[in-house]
Amino acid sequence: MRRAREWGAHVEALHVAIDPRDSVAYVGEGMTSAMIGDVMAVAEQESDERRQEAQKVFEDACQRNNVTISDQPDAGPGTAHFTIVTGREEDIIASRGRLADLIFARRPEGGGEEVTFSVTLEAALLDTGCPVLILPPSDPVEFGRSVAIYWNGSPEAGKAINFAMPFLEKAEQVCVLEVDAEHHSGPGTEEVVRYLAWHGVKAEGRNLERASSDSESLLAATSAAGADMLVMGAYTRSRLRRLVFGGVTRDVLTRSGVPVLMAH
Repeated sequence: MRRAREWGAHVEALHVAIDPRDSVAYVGEGMTSAMIGDVMAVAEQESDERRQEAQKVFEDACQRNNVTISDQPDAGPGTAHFTIVTGREEDIIASRGRLADLIFARRPEGGGEEVTFSVTLEAALLDTGCPVLILPPSDPVEFGRSVAIYWNGSPEAGKAINFAMPFLEKAEQVCVLEVDAEHHSGPGTEEVVRYLAWHGVKAEGRNLERASSDSESLLAATSAAGADMLVMGAYTRSRLRRLVFGGVTRDVLTRSGVPVLMAH
């Protein structure tokens, strides 16, 4: 919400409520109609409690950051509204995210491997065409002053830089990191630094030796650079390769202590 006020932006806080009918599919067969009714009633009550809790968090955040609650475009800069939609999270975010400039998502305490979060985040990254800013579980006081860019020569990395340009133009320090550069095709860090200079962004490039993994090297270098934000392409390998070998995207999502802006 603080960013909404600073940027004069509008925030749609999207709460996806679970359809009580979906809960019946998870409790097995052989249930009587009365038992099914009880299960749906409990699911509906729990869903309503989650909605109330989420709405209170939203309203408190708006009040704390002096953001006006409104769903009207002419209400002035720094506004927000709370939207409730019933359905499957991944389907809703895939649809509604296509009309967003930036999707915010907070990693749950359980880490990026938590199933619901992982499925929803993948839908946001792969099905919306929109960049996603993933926040760590603990709310960062400030971010975007020192930005690290993970460059691997991929189209996704280039797209992430383009989407992150509003952050990069305001950053006090920008560092372009490339791991195992000789194994990447396309432009290197020098070309990226020169490209950023055309946008008025002063950056430095660093080529890193690969440690036990690309993600290990990247996270260590991000920390060493004092970066409070990371920009990178997401899912730059095929789905099969990610399933077999894992990937930098998954590792960073699970372990990063700073906000990460990703694009696919």
